[in-house]
Formats: sequence, structure tokens, C-alpha cells
Amino acid sequence: MRFGLGFRNVLLTTTSVAAIAVCGVTSAMAGDNEALLSLLASKGVISSSEARAITSAPAAQQNDRLVAILRKKGVLADGDIQALKSKSRPESVASTDARPAPASVVPPPAAAPAGPAPMPRKATAFEIGGFEIAPVGYIALTGVSRNTNTGNATTTNFGAIPFDNTIGGNMTETRMSAQNSVFGLRVHGNLRGVDLTGYFEGDFNGNDPANVYVNSNSHTFRMRLAYADVKAGQFETSFGQTYSWLTPNRYGMGPDPSDVFLTNNIDQNFQVGLPWARQAAAHFAWHATPNFTIGAGVENPQQFVGAGEVTYPFAFNAQLASQFDTGAVPGAPNRAPDVVAKAAYDSDVWSGTRLHVEAAGMWRHFRSTNIPTTIGSSFSWHDTNGWATTVGANLEFFRTFTLVGNAFWSNGGGRYLGALGPDVVPTVTGSGGVYDVALSTVRSHGYLAGFEWRVLEPTILAAYYGQAFFDSNYFLDPTNPLPGRYAGFGGPNSPNTANKQIEQWTVDLKHTFWADPQYGAISGLAQYSYLRREPWFVAAGAPGEAHTHLFFTELRYQLPGN
Repeated sequence: MRFGLGFRNVLLTTTSVAAIAVCGVTSAMAGDNEALLSLLASKGVISSSEARAITSAPAAQQNDRLVAILRKKGVLADGDIQALKSKSRPESVASTDARPAPASVVPPPAAAPAGPAPMPRKATAFEIGGFEIAPVGYIALTGVSRNTNTGNATTTNFGAIPFDNTIGGNMTETRMSAQNSVFGLRVHGNLRGVDLTGYFEGDFNGNDPANVYVNSNSHTFRMRLAYADVKAGQFETSFGQTYSWLTPNRYGMGPDPSDVFLTNNIDQNFQVGLPWARQAAAHFAWHATPNFTIGAGVENPQQFVGAGEVTYPFAFNAQLASQFDTGAVPGAPNRAPDVVAKAAYDSDVWSGTRLHVEAAGMWRHFRSTNIPTTIGSSFSWHDTNGWATTVGANLEFFRTFTLVGNAFWSNGGGRYLGALGPDVVPTVTGSGGVYDVALSTVRSHGYLAGFEWRVLEPTILAAYYGQAFFDSNYFLDPTNPLPGRYAGFGGPNSPNTANKQIEQWTVDLKHTFWADPQYGAISGLAQYSYLRREPWFVAAGAPGEAHTHLFFTELRYQLPGN
């Protein structure tokens, strides 16, 4: 089977070279190991720029550089390195009465080396200047079937599944599409010891024309990620469009998609209970030790009130409509960026068991302006602050079974919980016909728990449960000419899109039929989810919850640059 052959070749080659790098004599590194580094580069285990970075280092440091690279790639664990180092200690000591070797056995001086041999470029990349460029992503054929008619394509709007007293709640839907396909480029190089990576990827889940499924199926390409990552010594900087630091990582806290935890789901809205966002950001991290990283950054803000979930005060409705994003106001004003801090710890607890734990916190700021109802008033401004925090962990046993989990709490961070609830609500202050606006944040929390099990080398079985909760924040609107009318979020007579709680149960299966480091991989994926949502207000005779079953299948060709 091609999968087994390719995997074993890479694994055996990498492990053998790592053992030689740790156990070998340092002085021999520059000469004897060039062929081994060339072999690793040609098989795609390390890049040629990484190989050049090793050979350009002083001989005494080359050994450590190779070990560090292999450790970061997950080939060597801390326990493996310690075990190999213990075996590499010299066991013989030169005798004090050693005599000089006879002149007849002294070898002639070796010819001076002509310099390090040029490294062959990585088989899955091409070079421009000193940088390697590799294609990333996959081509996917996705099928989705739901037992209600959500009107969604391959991404599900978890917060708007229809109730069973509607037409949509009594119809099923089936779709096939290639729009989940992802294409991108990874650019990598090493300049005087500074590691540089540029990454871009996009898919075809953009804003489609209304007739997209009629004939041509010309789905719109959209940007997902576009960032640069710079590593110099213990410091790392990433900037561009990347995953928010509130999104949990599988390893460390870097921006690479393989290091970010997004479940194994096919649905491109991932899973209820998972905090995430892809947005413009600048992150600065300090790798204090090989196991511990801490950092801070800024991210793009967007004050969000949900899609039809918040009712504005009657007298200020027109003034407020353009100041908060409802999913259709991209130009909503924001006074300050979201400020975020994060810390992560990774360690091998014992042989074959790896632990990752992390925590992140965010400060947010909201502002609005309006003209109070007093005659002759001028504009007044209103500000409030919000916060969000997350914790996450995964524990991997024997490289085959991983427990995963994360939790999220916020007061003004609903946008980061899958945009399933609002950040803030404009309220009313004043009395006697003189009224003004104030801002009040919405409390929310969510969590996700599950496992991922590599049943066989090419087969992964995963299961997750996630939940999101949004607290109500409503008030009796004194500016409404009709008595007894409420405004805000989740009050009496609020729309049934104002969700109190959303839950999702998911089972995933992924099987790789064929894989080769130089040619990519062909995989089959399946996902089943059960989803339910419960609104804050239920009208008399209306159902108290909406629910749906989701079935996804996907056939995927993974590009070799991944």
C-alpha cells in the first residue's frame, strides 16, 4: 500500500538521521552528515533552507540545530532526545601514558573542503532566490444532506436552523459542491539565522451570485489566511490575516493552520462551542523556554449585535443602525483594536504522552453616538469595555488517542463564539421625555469537549460535543409610543433568532487511501452532527426548540506542499 511505504520511508529516514545527529560526533557534522541532510530535504522531511541553515552554522552548533528542527516537527520528543544523549556519552578516556603514533601511520592532511554542497530543493517546492514556494491546500468534492432546509451550502448557520412549524423545517436538502476546495502558497526561507514564512490560502465559500447553482456553479474565491511569520532566536512575530489567539491551538501558539485546533469537521463553520475568528492581527510571542511561550497582540475589532437578534430603542433606531454590524454592516465604526494576550505550555508528560495547555484573554472597547431627545441637543458619545477569556488543553496518549477540550467566557465577546450571539446592546437612560443611549455588554460562554483516535495509521475517528450560551439583556423601551414594548436581546416578543442556547453533537471519520510525501494524499471524510437551538422567547403554540441532522461526506486530494 503506497500510504504505508511513503510513511515508513519518511519516519525511518527522519528517526535515523535524528539519532545520528544526537549520537554522532559534532566535528563530523559538517562533512559526513551533508548527504543525510540532502536525503531529508529530497524526501520533504526538512526544507532545503532549513538544511542550509544547519550547514551554515558553526560545526559545534549544527547538531543542536538539526535536533531542534526535528523536535519542532514532532519527530523527536523530549524523552527521545534525553535517551539518545545518554547513549552518546563517551565511554573511553585517553590513557595518560599514550604514545605518539608512528609517523608511518599518520594520515596525510585532507584537502580543504570547497564549502557546503548546495542542497537540493524540496521535491514538493520550487525556489525563487533563497526562498522555497510550495503549494498548499486540497481539492474537495463535498456532499451535504440535512433533514431541514437551512438554505445553507457547505457551511451551516448554526444559529438559524428552521423550526418545524415552518416550510423549511419540513423540507430536506441535499447539495454537492467543490467550493470547500482550498488553494494557497507557503513561502519559506532563512536569512542569517532569521526564519521567514509567508502563507496564503483561500477557498470558494465567498459571496455567491443568487443563480450560482443554476448552471455554471461559479463559486466566489475568498481569502482565508494571509500572513507573514518571522522567528529570530526566542522571539516570533506574525502579522496579516490569521486565526485569532482566542482560537485554541493543538501545539504552541503559532499561526500555522496545522498548529491550530479546528476539529476534524467538514463543515467550514466548524463546531458549536469552538471560539474562533480569522481576521487581521499582529502577534508578538516570546519562547521563554522550549516548552513555554507567552505573547501579546492586537486584532481587528468589529462591534457585533447579531443578525436580527437585537432590537434597538425606538427613538434611536435610525441613528444606531449603521454603528453596529448585523452581518450586513461591514463599515461599522470601531474606536480601538481588540487587545489579546496568550500563553501556552507543551510537554511530554511521559514516554508517548504529550500535553498542551493554554490560556488567552482579550480586552474590547465599544462606542456609539447619537443625538438625545432633548430639543437643541448635540451629539453625545457612549463607551463601554468588554472582555473574553479562553482556556484549552489536549492530552495525547501514545501518539494515537487525544482528549481535547476548551472553554470560553466573555462579557462582550459573542462574536468570537462563532458569531452566534451579540457583543453589546444599546439601552436607554433618562426619563420624562428626555432620553439618551447607553451601552451594555452581553454575557456569553461556551465549551467543547471530545476525543480524536487514530484507530489505524490511515484512519481517524473523532467525536465532539459543544455548547454556546448567551444571557438575555433587555429593557422596557420608554421611547416606544406603544406601551409595554421591550428592546434589547432576549426579551418578551423578541425574534426567535435570539438564541439562549445552541448545542451540537458530532462524529467524524477520516481515512487516507493513499499518501506519498512528494505527490500528496487522497482521503475520504464523513461527518454526522445533531444540532439544536433554543430561543429566549417562545410564542404561544410555537415549538420551544429547533433541531436538525447533518450528514457530510468529502473526497479530498491533499496537495503535497502541506
